[in-house]
Parts: sequence; structure tokens; C-alpha cells
Amino acid sequence: MKTHAVVFPEPKRVEVREMEVPDPGPDDVAIRTVYSGISQGTERWALTGRYGHFDVDFSTYYPCSPGYQAAGVVEALGSEVTDLEVGDHVFTLGTRFLAPEHKYPGPCQASHAGHLVASRSNITKVRATVDLAAASLYHMAGVSRHGVRLTKVQPSELVVVIGLGMIGQMSAQAARRAGARVIATDLVPLRVQLAAAHSADRAVDASSESLEAAVLEEAPDGADVVIDTTGNSRMFERCLGLIRNEGRIAMQGYYPDPISIDFHRTHLKRPTVTFPCGWDDEFNDELADDMAAGRIAIEPLITHRIPFREATAAYELVLTHPERSLGMVLDWSEAGRQ
Repeated sequence: MKTHAVVFPEPKRVEVREMEVPDPGPDDVAIRTVYSGISQGTERWALTGRYGHFDVDFSTYYPCSPGYQAAGVVEALGSEVTDLEVGDHVFTLGTRFLAPEHKYPGPCQASHAGHLVASRSNITKVRATVDLAAASLYHMAGVSRHGVRLTKVQPSELVVVIGLGMIGQMSAQAARRAGARVIATDLVPLRVQLAAAHSADRAVDASSESLEAAVLEEAPDGADVVIDTTGNSRMFERCLGLIRNEGRIAMQGYYPDPISIDFHRTHLKRPTVTFPCGWDDEFNDELADDMAAGRIAIEPLITHRIPFREATAAYELVLTHPERSLGMVLDWSEAGRQ
């Protein structure tokens, strides 16, 4: 079966190509994609060649297809799949194409395609009442929940989240779900407003307010945990200044540049620092239940639902004006079957 798909042929170039997906094997499921979720930070680094030093050897990493999250409707089942039905709503990681030269490095798992064929083990069913645009951003929530778990956020702790893109918003929600009180901050007013409405107990507009003052007002000795999602390698020192003695720092962003640490200052404060990577797919059923029950807010954070044919414009927005969007999904409703 042929389908449209987003392809990065080389760094800084986006195309929508016709690709071919295989027929489903015995343990596979064929899915008609309704929405695929763009991970704006990670996919920006992959597009520019800065993720994992993709730009060192182009031929090793390109052509590739970005994305690691999509949601849609089951169209066909392999002979060994007995716990799903045609018509079920699901979310999944991505697909593979019948193109031997195509690469799948790191976050480039080919979720941005009109049809997906995936192993049953990589698929989670969601209730029909769940907005599939929100479901297509499920790994944004999974990444953030993994970071909160790894950093061992506890009830009644004060958690500071820096950066309120989707990972920051989801980190704030995950910390609150763990019972913590959350102060969150960003320089973009829209993101601060949405965090105040859906993600944090207190949202600080860093363009006009002091985060440090807000933290000291509630915790004179410093926050228990700081979660940085900015991807700015120079943020570590600021995080260190915000935590209490023996507090915790989660470097939750993706940092293409090296992180420098002043050992002596860090040594005296005795922090625990975590470097979360990826997500905990073993909790996807719990995440799907939370979506259905309204215990997680993703849909209100979606600012852009972009037709897949306009993918090049979508990534141009990601590269040049990230402050203009928050949740971004590609709409595949007009992809059709070929």
C-alpha cells in the first residue's frame, strides 16, 4: 500500500513523499492515521542535523522520516491479533517503509504518514471519546511522566518547571499528578497563560516576573525539584540556584550543546541530577485511561492542526517562530488510500 509521508531527505529539507508500507504480518496492525504529533524540540534538532550529531555523516541518518507519535483508526489486523477490532481508536510509535535506503535513527520513527503498519506491542487502544489529536501527542506526556518518575517527585514537594512547551506543560501536569505543588515559567505569555489554566499551580511570566522571588516566597530554602525543559545547556547553574540543599534537578530537555558544571558549587549543594531519556511505554494503558477520564489536559494545549500537505510550512514555523505555537499536529484526514 502506498501512502503520503513526511521525509527529511537531508538536513534542513522537508518533503511530503509517496511511500510504500508493507502488508501487516501476523502480529501487526494496519492503521489509518488521523493525526500525528510533532515533537517540536526533538524534531527541530533532527531536521537541522543537531540531534545526536546527525550532521557529522549525512548518509548514516538521511533520508529519514521524523516523528514518534500518531493516532488513528484500525483498518486491518494480522492473524494473531485477537484483542483489537477494525474501527478501534489507537495510538502508536510509527511505521516502516518498503524502502531499503530509508533510515530510522533515534526519534525518526516515521509517525508522520497517512497509513501505519505497526506491531501490536507498540499500539495502545484509546476510547472513542478521546480526541485523536490529543492522543497523537501521547509521547509528550510519556516523556514527561518518565522524567517525573525518574526524579522521584513526591507528594507535597515544591517543583519548579522551566520552559512551557509541550514537555514542560506535561511535566508540570505529571508532577501535580504525583501530588507536588508546581511553579512553572516561560518567556512566552501564551504558554504561561495555558500553564496557569491547565498545568501548574502558579505560572510565572519570566518576561516581567522573577522566578527566584516566586520560589523564595513559597520555599525560603529553595525548591525540592527543578525540571528544566528548555534544551539550553547554560541552564544548569540557574537550576542549581533554585533548589534547596540536597534537592533534585531533572535535565528534561534535549541539549545539543555540552553542559558545563561548576563542580565546587554543585558539590557543596549535594544535588541529585537526573537525565531522563525517552518514555515508559509500559504505562501507556494508564495514560490512555487518564485521557479518557480527563485527568490530563492535552487538547486545550493544541494551537495548530495543520493539513499534512503543509508539512513544510509547519516545520518552517517550528524552526523560525517556535513561540507562536504550543501543541502541533498534522491532520491526515485527506490522505486517502492509494
